[in-house]
Amino acid sequence: MIEQPHLISATLGLPNAFAEAQSDFAILVEGNRITATGTRMALRQRYPDAAEQRFDHMLLMPALVNSHDHGRGLGTASLGIADDILEAWLLMLRTQPTISPYLAAALDGLRLARSGVTLTAHSANPLDWRNMQTEAAETLRGYCDAGIRVAYHPPMVDQNPLVYDDEAGFIASLPAELQPAVQQMKGFATLTTDEYIVLADALFKQFHDVDNHTAHIQVSPAGGQWCSDTLILRCVAWAKLHGTRVQMHLLETRFQRQYAWRKWGKSFVMHLDEVGALGPWLTLAHMIWIDPGDILALAQRGVAIAHNPGSNLRLRSGIAPLAHMQAAGITLGIGLDGHALDDDQDYLREMRLAHTLSNLQLQQQTATASLTSARAILHMGTHGGAQATLGANVPLGRLEAGMLADCVLLDLDFSIWDYVEDTTGLVEALLNLTSRQHVRHVLANGEWVIRDGQHSRLNERELLRQISDELRRQPRPHQSSTVSAAAAVAPFLKRFYERVVPTQ
Repeated sequence: MIEQPHLISATLGLPNAFAEAQSDFAILVEGNRITATGTRMALRQRYPDAAEQRFDHMLLMPALVNSHDHGRGLGTASLGIADDILEAWLLMLRTQPTISPYLAAALDGLRLARSGVTLTAHSANPLDWRNMQTEAAETLRGYCDAGIRVAYHPPMVDQNPLVYDDEAGFIASLPAELQPAVQQMKGFATLTTDEYIVLADALFKQFHDVDNHTAHIQVSPAGGQWCSDTLILRCVAWAKLHGTRVQMHLLETRFQRQYAWRKWGKSFVMHLDEVGALGPWLTLAHMIWIDPGDILALAQRGVAIAHNPGSNLRLRSGIAPLAHMQAAGITLGIGLDGHALDDDQDYLREMRLAHTLSNLQLQQQTATASLTSARAILHMGTHGGAQATLGANVPLGRLEAGMLADCVLLDLDFSIWDYVEDTTGLVEALLNLTSRQHVRHVLANGEWVIRDGQHSRLNERELLRQISDELRRQPRPHQSSTVSAAAAVAPFLKRFYERVVPTQ
């Protein structure tokens, strides 16, 4: 951590997503905070004794925020799980080989840092539900060693582990030879709601950092269709009591929307509002199949949304109405979901995808629609994302006095410099032309975690070697009877969902 006053300056600076680009921009960092900003010359005169690092032909901007992820370390395609619709993909996900929580988080944190991300939301996928406290500690240690911040939320489910409803009917519809295997798939060890709250209490007491925001402990009823109202409301009460957040998957697929209308005769959002679950403590991931009239209700309740464009495409889920959400004033973040298009955790490219898809959807509706601006997308990836991930008052996502010292320096190659010679169109250029290869240096909590594109603490090759050793000790996917059974069941699962007729 930078202990003495330290000046960091660059040829161009972008203090926040909506600011004008500034030439010869500088920030003064003391410890893990920014204490002053301005031109290099002005800060040099005010703080003549401060050390200085000058970065020519680079852009200094706020670090990025990954508002929803699962921190798998390696992408699922690398582990033999082919993309499919979510419901079938989750079935196959149960068969993937395992990576120890520390190694997965350390590798994921390293790759996120190399992409300019210094805060991630980690929705855990437990290896052993009864060992989540130990797994959480190892995961948090991995992100700590990677030098990035994390909002950690262990999941909880208490219903519909196999299909959203009529589990008995689904199993009865299967060929007799598949039914025993499916009976085993539907049962997995989980916790009672009381045990889950005890776990959350323990993690909060040990790890929640309200001062420097290196780690936040949150709760996660995993999804509306997997959680009873009782569980969801217990999580809401716990988050409100502890001044933290709830993050939940919702309306990722059309089958989830249909489930709500069949069960309650109304949308998921209206049901959650009716029971008192909606509020400024809540972040909802995905939200593709939202009913149009519900967007205003979410905005009025202060609910945040984590948008996951790459994952939504890969899992055939669809395109969320991002522009309408933004126009309504909803707090929005962008998440990689551990499932970016290239399995590479490239956050800059994910923002470009969000920008492109949002405006494609608008133009398909009307050619005169007001487009989602590049600046709005960058805000979702910085300060808006920090709010969606940690809450409204978190001091992240802008370069100004009093904010935590998280920033990224992008090496703008010749094509970009030519494009933004007079700084006009800078943010548009960022979204259209940059990727993680342009990230040269990353400061997180006042510490250089990426220097010249390399991690200052961790060795990526060594982490990959250790993960490879773990994977070699496990059966190959094609040798597993569980994989064969899941693959055989998947087509029947798809047909089961397609036969369910929505009421709306």
